[in-house]
Amino acid sequence: MKHLVLLSLFLLTACANTQLHLVTKGYSKSEVAALKTSLSEQLEGEKIDVVLSEIAIPKNFPNATLALNPNFNQPEIIARLDNWLVVNGHKTSQEFRFSEGNHYYSKSHLGLYLRKPGTERQVDLPPYLRTQYCDVADGTLALNKNGQAILEYELTGNGSDKIDVLNGQWLFVSNQLSVDFKYLNQTFTLVKEEKQTHLGPRPADVFRPTKQLAKKHILNCEFLIIYMN
Repeated sequence: MKHLVLLSLFLLTACANTQLHLVTKGYSKSEVAALKTSLSEQLEGEKIDVVLSEIAIPKNFPNATLALNPNFNQPEIIARLDNWLVVNGHKTSQEFRFSEGNHYYSKSHLGLYLRKPGTERQVDLPPYLRTQYCDVADGTLALNKNGQAILEYELTGNGSDKIDVLNGQWLFVSNQLSVDFKYLNQTFTLVKEEKQTHLGPRPADVFRPTKQLAKKHILNCEFLIIYMN
């Protein structure tokens, strides 16, 4: 079971219009919709399509960040975006052009990352968590920004290649991650520690179950992500 969990690498293909990928944190769905509409109006006439992106904002990105291809050379577009940012309560953007945060954009794409002021200290959950040393199954837990949780796992020791999938919802409050899969639910406590890797010790977010389910199940195991860079 192979999942790319440590990189958010975007190789975006060209299209007729330039695409502006709007990435947000801390805004409600209605606020995001209003931002998208307002941004589209600000860029009217520039042949730029504003699309929403469900990725996480890298920790080193300021609250208002533009990710651009090194060859992007349209200062008038950047000026329009900066004017819009100021009107919407942000400082002008800081530009990143060389794949910072492992986010890469082709020449006809750019990314605008907006973190709502006051939400800087909110924990950014990774899009995927995986098991390690679980004697029940090998699996990954996807945490989508819309609150959807998807658990995919393969039982160990039964000689089968079958992948089981559970769909549900997740919620993170007060350092605890709760997942609800209709007939099964679990709560995990986030612990930050180091894990050994082939490159030496690396920081990790470890989610430890707070209860043991009555039956043997993967939700009794830890889920984690190791940060390699």
